[in-house]
Amino acid sequence: MEQITHKQAGSGKVPFGIKLGYGVGDIGINFFIVVTGVYLLYFLTDIVGIGSFLAGLVLLFPKLWDVISDPIMGSISDRTRSRWGRRRPYLLYGAVPFGFSFFLIFLAPGYGSAAARALHMGLVFALGCTAFTVISVPYASMVAEMSGDYNERISITSFRMIGACMGVLLAGGLAMPLVEMGGGGAAGYRLMGLALGAVMALICLVCFWGTRNARTLPPGDSVPPVGEQIRIALKNHPFMMLMASYALQSVGIGVLMAGLIYYVKHVMKLPEVAMSTVMTILFVTAIVFMPFWARAGAKLGKIKAYRTGLAWIAIMLVSLFFSQSGQASLFYGQVFLLGIGFSSFQLFPFSMLPDTVEYDQMNCGLRREGIFSGVWASGQKMAYSAGPAIVGFALSLSGYVSGGGLQPDTVGLGIRIVFCLLPALVLLLSFVPFSRYDLTEERFQEIKKIIAG
Repeated sequence: MEQITHKQAGSGKVPFGIKLGYGVGDIGINFFIVVTGVYLLYFLTDIVGIGSFLAGLVLLFPKLWDVISDPIMGSISDRTRSRWGRRRPYLLYGAVPFGFSFFLIFLAPGYGSAAARALHMGLVFALGCTAFTVISVPYASMVAEMSGDYNERISITSFRMIGACMGVLLAGGLAMPLVEMGGGGAAGYRLMGLALGAVMALICLVCFWGTRNARTLPPGDSVPPVGEQIRIALKNHPFMMLMASYALQSVGIGVLMAGLIYYVKHVMKLPEVAMSTVMTILFVTAIVFMPFWARAGAKLGKIKAYRTGLAWIAIMLVSLFFSQSGQASLFYGQVFLLGIGFSSFQLFPFSMLPDTVEYDQMNCGLRREGIFSGVWASGQKMAYSAGPAIVGFALSLSGYVSGGGLQPDTVGLGIRIVFCLLPALVLLLSFVPFSRYDLTEERFQEIKKIIAG
């Protein structure tokens, strides 16, 4: 019989140790997200020597597989029966493949043909994305199982997002120094991939152990086929509005992440190693302000607090459009202020997602955390993958020269537009579907009463 621990307390407080153990898992997950999101496009254009437009496509097409694999993985985890519950076995068995596939991504192929190099990188990246799916989809589904309390889920998610910010901070702060330590170029990226890949595998195992007493729920007696589950998910109005708004936001953040190193290098005229300082400021700030946003969400409601945070991000991105090289101190200050808003983006959508599971349970009587996490992850990855493709296309239009070297004057303006103005616009557009998300705390409590009978 499946384990239901801490102990059978479906809606009570989750112990600190379990929250901590769970939050640690997102450190390794964000190593993958951040390093591939921030540095992989640059690795393809300036190290592997693939043209910027083709490089953007290389990062886009593997995500088409995620549209299929993420919901399938969610359904698999919903059906899993084991002595460790439905979700945790994948942290154990997927740890080594996850870390090893990350290492393979940053092994620069030596083919003479750019098309062959692009095909190789596309296939290896698709392999890495699949390993990521095996870990991340079951992991994301654990929140809804660990607690049924509306505000306790904010607390659990805050631990996860602190772990996420730490992962982003460590990945952003260590990636370039590790590349430099390895001698730069292809050899440096190879060392970085090996070191961070090993840590990613270890973190998955630590999370597996740290959540050993977390509450789990057994699979239902009857689970519909994947296609039917997806159709049901699409009928969940709060889920669809939340996912639509988050997908738009993820496009903007994906553009921001992929374009950041180009902005630092070609607009602010700072060396690549300055990325460590930028990432440190951005995500230390996000970590520090996570409790602030958690309190704001409890006091103002998740919806209003989240809107405030998104508006703040958009304002700071527009301000970066006007920054000039030689104003490094001003730039770092803007990054600090951007980090305050970014903290809200890290927290709220992931604390809202589990609430939509109860809405589905109220309508059909089944709990399908895995399928909702799978559909969510599929949309998230597709949105994020659009970021590098958009940046690659914009770089190509502005005349960017792959492999480094002197760039034409048009590149600076192109980077400013795609890095600053486009993400700000997309974030503001996300307010349209988000305005129709109405799963407030009061409505959530009503749904819980209906479910309880």
